[in-house]
Order: sequence, then C-alpha cells, then structure tokens
Amino acid sequence: MSAATPEFSTRLPANQDSQHQHLNPTEGTTIMTTQQPPKQFRSRVLLMIASLALLASACGGDVPIAASSDDAAAAQPAPAQGSTVGASSGPSELGDILVGEDGLTLYGFTNDTAAASTCTGTCADAWPPVIVGADWTVAPGLDSGIFATTTRDDGKLQLVAGKWPLYFFAGDVAPGDITGQGSGDVWFVVGTDGLLIKEAAPADGGADADAAPAEEAEPGELNLALAETDLGTVLVDPDGFTLYGFTEDVDGAPTCFDACADAWPPVLVDALPTNLNSAAFSVVERGDGTLQLRSGKWPLYRFAGDGAPGDINGQASGGVWFVVNADGGLIKDGAAAESGTDSSGSTDADTSEEDDGY
Repeated sequence: MSAATPEFSTRLPANQDSQHQHLNPTEGTTIMTTQQPPKQFRSRVLLMIASLALLASACGGDVPIAASSDDAAAAQPAPAQGSTVGASSGPSELGDILVGEDGLTLYGFTNDTAAASTCTGTCADAWPPVIVGADWTVAPGLDSGIFATTTRDDGKLQLVAGKWPLYFFAGDVAPGDITGQGSGDVWFVVGTDGLLIKEAAPADGGADADAAPAEEAEPGELNLALAETDLGTVLVDPDGFTLYGFTEDVDGAPTCFDACADAWPPVLVDALPTNLNSAAFSVVERGDGTLQLRSGKWPLYRFAGDGAPGDINGQASGGVWFVVNADGGLIKDGAAAESGTDSSGSTDADTSEEDDGY
C-alpha cells in the first residue's frame, strides 16, 4: 500500500504577482496556488463594461459628464447658416423702427387686412415687399414671436410683423430715410413691437433742402415746367417732380386707382389751367369724379418713389410707366415714343405766354 500523496497550499509573498510565479515541487505533489485573472480576461471585462455604458447612454440613460464652456456656448440657439434675416431694429427720427436689408426702413399698408398683402403690380414697384425664404429669421433683440409670413399671389413669402405685411419704399435710398411716412395717409413705418407709427415725419423728412421753392401760381394756373434729366428733357410739376404716363391708359382714360394711385398719385386739377396750351393739354374725368390733367393722350402721374426734384426712379417701372417729354410723348429707352398728340393737335406752344406756362 503506497503512501498517501501530501497536499500543500502555497501562499506567495504579498508583494509578488502570483500570475508570474512558477514553482518546481517534488514530482507527484499537487500545488494549489491563488492566481489573478489573466490579462486577456481583464481586457474583455473592461470592454464589456464600456459597451454597457454606451448602450445605456443610447437608450436614454444618464451619463454624468460635465459639459465644457465651449460645449455650452455651442448649445445656444443661432440662426441657421444661410438663413434669411428679414428684419432688424434701426434708429430713425421717429424712434427705433424695423429695418430690412441695408438698414432701409420697413413700412406697413393700412389697406392690408388680416395680414394679407394687397399691394401688387405697380403698387409693388413703389413699395417692394420684403420677400424671405422658408428659413427666414429676425435679428437678435427682436421678439420673433410677433413675426410670421404670408403667401403672395405669386407664391412668394412676405414677412409680416404683427398683422402688417412689410414693405420697402422706393423713395428711401439710405438708412434712416422715412420719406414714405404717411404717404397717401395709408403707409406708415413699423415699430419694433409690430405696430404702425402714425406720427408725422419731421418737416424735412427726406425732402431736398436745397430745392428752390415752387413759383406761386395764379388762381386757375398750374406752373408745369421742363427739366433736364439723364433721359433728356422731361415734363415736371410745379415742385420739379417728374411726371409719368401709364401705357395701360388706352384712349386717354385713366386706369390707375386705389393702391395703384397711392404709388402713382394722379395730377388733379379743378379745370384745365388757363396758362397751359389747350392744344397740348386737356383734362379727363376719373372714376371718382375728379379731373386729371392729361398731356397729349396720356393722363399724368407723379411717382411716390421719387424723393427729390429730378428723380426718375419710376422710369420703365413694370414696363408700363414712362416719363413724358416736351411733346407729350413717352420716353422709352432714352428715346421719345408714342407721341401723345393726334393728327389734329400740335404740342408746340403758340405764344411766349403759353411757353412760360409750359
């Protein structure tokens, strides 16, 4: 009967890694050692723990990671790159108002009801709408909650503040200009709260301070004149503002009313001025019973977008508005066209007195 094989339990020194100890006991002896997990096993465990953490985060688990200041700044809302900034705040003689591109003043039109635009065609030539893209925004400092858009007849989006679709004015040429204020008693600048400001513009609100005062006319007279412009000699009113004809006025009958007439005010008279040549000028009755002055066959209009004497901002507007030359014809592309006289009338003044009035 052979002797029993002894069992030993060997404890390694505490300062040595048991994983790397190799004993050579007497043959036939079983040595039981306490070993740490192999390195490969520990790596797999760590990998599994990291995977579980990622899975918890993806499923909405809370991962307590402190955000850096750069991360916090990146989280602040900002306009999307390439978005349309439709309105900002700008100073004016009437206080802080809404301004658009290049700082030009924005206006509201009291004929626009229920936030729907009614200014189209020739009206929109004088009062261009503020068109924005689907990604529009407003500048910091404005209450974005008062802004919206309305779809125009052509499918474009127009910016709305409060209940007012917004427009530029063709007569404003520099930031701070408010030359459209109170025009026709229907156009007004818009405050940053989306409300119309109906306060009257200052007396010099955009007018040419160097312009000579209009010559005093005698009762029954109208001192029209001729002025030199880049288009040649054109007919102007007593204040030196250019006069226009509208090619839609066929057979000499005016067809520009309502919003169109706000943009293109007709030249109204009580009767044919006594100092004008009746062979060149006449009057025509409008739909409301007022009388409009006519040169040749063209009813005469001013343009609300002309801010100073000599301006010809309305020329060729919409392809239907043109300045009127000395003969009562329209000037198109720098040349006289469509003379306003018929075969029986001459536009030449017959006397020096009539020339002075012309």
